[in-house]
Amino acid sequence: MFLFIDGWPTLRAEFDEMEYDVQALAGRGLTFGLHIIATTSRWMDFRTAIRDTFGSKLELRLGEPSDSEINRNVAKNVPNARPGRGLAPTAHHMLGALPRVDGNGDPGTLGEGVEDLVAQVNHAWRGPEGPKLRLLPELVELDELRSRAEGTRLSGQLLLGVDEAALAPVALDQRRNPHVYLFGDSGSGKSSFLRGIAREVQRIATPKQAQLFVVDYRRALLSEIPEEYLAGYFTTADQATSELAGVAEYLRGRLPGPDVTPQQLRDRSWWTGAEVYVLVDDYDLVATQSGNPIAALQPLLAQAGDVGLHVVIARRSGGASRALYEPVMQTLRDLASPGIMLAGSPEEGPLIGNLKPAAAVAGRAKFVSRDKGLQVLQLAYAPPTV
Repeated sequence: MFLFIDGWPTLRAEFDEMEYDVQALAGRGLTFGLHIIATTSRWMDFRTAIRDTFGSKLELRLGEPSDSEINRNVAKNVPNARPGRGLAPTAHHMLGALPRVDGNGDPGTLGEGVEDLVAQVNHAWRGPEGPKLRLLPELVELDELRSRAEGTRLSGQLLLGVDEAALAPVALDQRRNPHVYLFGDSGSGKSSFLRGIAREVQRIATPKQAQLFVVDYRRALLSEIPEEYLAGYFTTADQATSELAGVAEYLRGRLPGPDVTPQQLRDRSWWTGAEVYVLVDDYDLVATQSGNPIAALQPLLAQAGDVGLHVVIARRSGGASRALYEPVMQTLRDLASPGIMLAGSPEEGPLIGNLKPAAAVAGRAKFVSRDKGLQVLQLAYAPPTV
């Protein structure tokens, strides 16, 4: 197996997390029959750790001959404007061959020559075909994801999407990770994510086991949740403030008192009732200088496992860097709650750890959790109710 990386600086700039994966492959790849071929314009672009793993090094004409790692003096004599001329590891001059077998030496038709070479090799090969590289799909329906997770340990958790590395379903364990927050630009899939969470709650719990409160000023989730599951739908700040203050007061009554036994604490059996899920869309409209209705729940976030509270927040990535230290978001980050990054502008800077937004297709997400670290997902698409 051969891995070609044409333009190492681009890989480091746009896919920084992959550099360490490639470094690990370079160190152990030959054991498994993996060969890595990488190109760059300067040797300095390779860190020392990975540069030392390259057993064969070739130099074409460098922009600055003094950067040569083979022989600086000889590198000065490599002619300019002569494609293919360079230095071999022995410091002898070399001339690279055109990758074509059709007898045509015109570099202007090199693309056609390479296509012809590949076609002839494929035609002549009589052995088994190598496995095709499986790519993360650009659309994963929620129903399809459920069928793939059926019968596994994930079926009792909130399904999120498909992981790029294993192409397997990924779920959120609401017991270990009661809260989750998401950043994304308009059209990146924020509302679809919230619809998916709401439908997953309905799949794994009955109305007596789970009730949903929705804060949705733009009414993107209107009529998406059945009445038996919907405990409150708030579209104004005044309405959300008063109602969520009542929810917070109700949940404080679930806090364990001094008479609760250790066994009850383990089983969480000192109270009965439904788990409370608070879904917040467009959090940038909710948390403003004039107030934040979600602030009433902030003191309870750390004790969510004891009182049955789950907060799911979706926010526009624009301006998010200035809002990271807002009390509710700060508490979620302090609790190491899972974070999801959808498409956005990299100018916002790091929003989840050192992770910056980037352009991506709708639903393509970077999922950061305490258990798995960084995972690239395609979130399940939950179409709106017609």
